[in-house]
Amino acid sequence: MSVGIVLVAHVPALADGVRTLAAQMAPDVPIAAAGGTDEGAVGTSFEKILGAVLAVDAGDGVAVLYDLGSAELTAELVLESLGPEQVEWIRLVDAPLVEGALAAAISSAGGADLATVVAAARSALSELAGRTAEGAAAPVEAETGPTLTATAVLRNPAGLHARPASRLAHLVSGFDARLRIGRPGQAGVDAASVLGIVAQGIRVGAEVEVVATGGEARPALDAVLALVAEGFGEFGGPPPDATAAPAEVVPDGGEPGIIGGVGASPGIAVAPVRHLHRAAPALPPARPGLDPNAERRRLNAALTQIHAALGVRAAAGGPDASIAGAHQAMLDDPALRSGAEAKIDESTPAERAWWQTVQEAAELLAGGDAYAAERAVDVEEVGRAVLAALGVDVRPSIRPDDAAGAVVVAEDLFASDVAALAEAGVAGLALAGGGRTAHAAIIARGLEVPMLVRLGRPLLDVAEGTLVVLDAISGILQVDPPPSVRSSAKERACQLAGERDRARAEAAGSVVHAEGRQVLVAANVGSLAEARAAVAAGADGVGLLRTELLYVDRPALPDEDEQTAELGAILEVLGDRPVVVRTLDVGGDKMLPALDLDPWRNGPLGVRGLRYGLAHPGVLRTQLRAILRAAGEQGAHVWVMAPMVTVAEEARQFRELLADVVAELDRQGTVHAPPAKVGVMLEVPAAALAPQDICAEVDFVSVGSNDLLQYVMAADRANDAVGYLYQPEHPALWRVLDLLVGTARAAGCHVAVCGEIAGDPEAAVRLVRLGVDELSMAPSSLPAVKAALREAYGSVS
Repeated sequence: MSVGIVLVAHVPALADGVRTLAAQMAPDVPIAAAGGTDEGAVGTSFEKILGAVLAVDAGDGVAVLYDLGSAELTAELVLESLGPEQVEWIRLVDAPLVEGALAAAISSAGGADLATVVAAARSALSELAGRTAEGAAAPVEAETGPTLTATAVLRNPAGLHARPASRLAHLVSGFDARLRIGRPGQAGVDAASVLGIVAQGIRVGAEVEVVATGGEARPALDAVLALVAEGFGEFGGPPPDATAAPAEVVPDGGEPGIIGGVGASPGIAVAPVRHLHRAAPALPPARPGLDPNAERRRLNAALTQIHAALGVRAAAGGPDASIAGAHQAMLDDPALRSGAEAKIDESTPAERAWWQTVQEAAELLAGGDAYAAERAVDVEEVGRAVLAALGVDVRPSIRPDDAAGAVVVAEDLFASDVAALAEAGVAGLALAGGGRTAHAAIIARGLEVPMLVRLGRPLLDVAEGTLVVLDAISGILQVDPPPSVRSSAKERACQLAGERDRARAEAAGSVVHAEGRQVLVAANVGSLAEARAAVAAGADGVGLLRTELLYVDRPALPDEDEQTAELGAILEVLGDRPVVVRTLDVGGDKMLPALDLDPWRNGPLGVRGLRYGLAHPGVLRTQLRAILRAAGEQGAHVWVMAPMVTVAEEARQFRELLADVVAELDRQGTVHAPPAKVGVMLEVPAAALAPQDICAEVDFVSVGSNDLLQYVMAADRANDAVGYLYQPEHPALWRVLDLLVGTARAAGCHVAVCGEIAGDPEAAVRLVRLGVDELSMAPSSLPAVKAALREAYGSVS
């Protein structure tokens, strides 16, 4: 058993977020979050705190951490309601919530008693700094036995971040020895201090020094060195042979007109330069008499709006998903909110208070190592998004459409900039700063936009309109090159394009099963850029067009004409391919700002998907009209599908509403096209286990494998604490799929599967063996899945 931990916070998301982080460090420690009031509002709850204390008390004691003094008062009331024999094993801990929770969790996981866990939490800030109050290096306590020193090179991809630090702390707790770790020549920090280790920011390829003192110094040191050598288990297999990751080499150019950089996304472009400048936003001045409460409400509304929009992007999949999740985590940082609120209390408008706090955070990151510096631009991107929600104009100096066919030059770029510029047809990107691991670079690689980074200040001196050759393979930018160089570069660019086209051509053919039936291998898309990627990757069609992405970043719902235009643009790109358009899938992890959804009422088991649509028929009706109008205007082959269907009555209501919309458009003489087929998504175990009545109402069913798996396993896929239960290969899921597919096919329904398992080549082969007619996945997964299916079942027609 171990000491339990309770986290009390005024905001539910703060308590839940800290619990998730602490649980990653110490998965076996009982940790409970008690955030917000009983109604989920800002405040504290006697009942929540009492329930959390009783839930984690396994006999070894409970440490209760809290965010503000009023939370302490509520926790004290809880203790007063308990008997003296219970109170004896409960401690209220005055410690920083985030750092204290991590320190307490690690200490508890190491088998420490209640007093030691409490002490670890209280000393969290000094451990994080790795210093004493006077600023001197913390002294090493005297130990008996030898003192041994060794050095090693970090090999795991991200160096000593939280997870490796946690593994190290667990390891050293098992030895009768004191170990310190840090950069050679420096005092280092206690190897049992996760926070102290992470705060050093030691990255891959860096050398670390380990000092061990005590009776078991030798075996402890050997164990630590072995852990470093195996990359803290982060390689997912045997570690690479190299002792360090290769450093990025920046060519020095050497010739006039050549600027050396680092290739972040491969490719070659020959095009004129367009500079992108991002001016400082125009902010209102501080003024006496400002109402701090009103400004706080404005800021909180903007933060909520952007947080919800990022949640939608994170849940949508694709290369942007992990980036949106990272941005959402940055937005959750309590230091940003509290810093801005402190400035608001000094009569500073919300816009200025927020932006000053964001700039302080960005400057702090920019002063760190290269990896931390690359995150500074992410903080600024998140900050500008919130400013936009507050009504500040944060647009760059050039619009994406002005950059078509050009090499865009900038100091740095946001990930959102890259997506917009790629959509407009930019030829290439050249940055004075940036890095290969920056989010902008990740998006550029996903969209196949050539990109050079770390070109330095000389890049910014290149005149507007100057022709350049951007070679993101060799890592150089040639300014105003002679005709022979231009010609050679264009030839190489054509060669690369040809190689990509050949690879795509291999994926373009359809797959025919050995029994003679075609297996449709389709793509999941949510934007114009993803639609183009799907076509380029050889998609047979689109098995899931996520319409909710059209609503992201909007404070109000787009009207029917706007939706028709945006859907029409996507359908035009897809041509005559069949397209399954899913109606609005909101709730759960998709909390759109325009709909004012409640996290509890509209949560994963609440009013979401079609449940929301039927409860708000005006919203659904407008969307259905837009879908059918776009299909008619483009002459597209559209199937319409509703998400989150549980019983046949919901499917019947959806089909009747759709028929009523078709009749209405007929009466009005509005150009439209009735859906070729009507279907629903089966994501709920009740629907998957008894689909026959639902199948009688529709033409096809699509299995939402991501949601179905989380419901089968009772494990929220967005909750890291139960991530180990999210197992696509679990027999329970495959038994449900076997029953579902067999029953649906017997009822005459076309059966599709979308989600992560559809994009896994081995799982795709298995799904087709069950009888699935269609698989839908991220565009990047299409070639590998088609190749696996051809090898296992059939040929290209």
